[in-house]
Amino acid sequence: MWDPPPGFKVASVSVLVAYDHDDWWVLFIKRPSWMREHPLEIGFPGGKRDAGDESLWETARRETEEEVGVILTPPQCLGCLAPVVVKASKYWIWPWLIGTSQKVVLTPNPQEVSEAAWISWRDLRAGSYRGPYGIAYRSDFGTIWGATARILQQLLPMA
Repeated sequence: MWDPPPGFKVASVSVLVAYDHDDWWVLFIKRPSWMREHPLEIGFPGGKRDAGDESLWETARRETEEEVGVILTPPQCLGCLAPVVVKASKYWIWPWLIGTSQKVVLTPNPQEVSEAAWISWRDLRAGSYRGPYGIAYRSDFGTIWGATARILQQLLPMA
């Protein structure tokens, strides 16, 4: 594993994509308002690596099950996207691309997630724009920006 930048915490997220109803869909979560870090922000299921996690893939799997009740298996993992740095909170995030054959049923854990939603690539592309902090995506679920948008841009580069 590459070493994180000095002073940064290592985290891992699951970027779940599914082909359903003639479009690709991406799973997003919204963090609760009371959370200490990144309240009300839209992101992917995931979190900080625990000491017991054997790998960053295991971190993504564990966090996804804890946050939205989805159990991931190794064959679903399509690989790891480029890591993203979040300077404000000092996180180094490893995004794992996960393929599912359909939009799986979600069971959001209210202790970690206020809402979860599948958003179509078509809607994400239609809502993409370049804002003052880089690329962002407008959606009915809210505005996707920052590290989440930078991860998403690896899948949906602006045309």
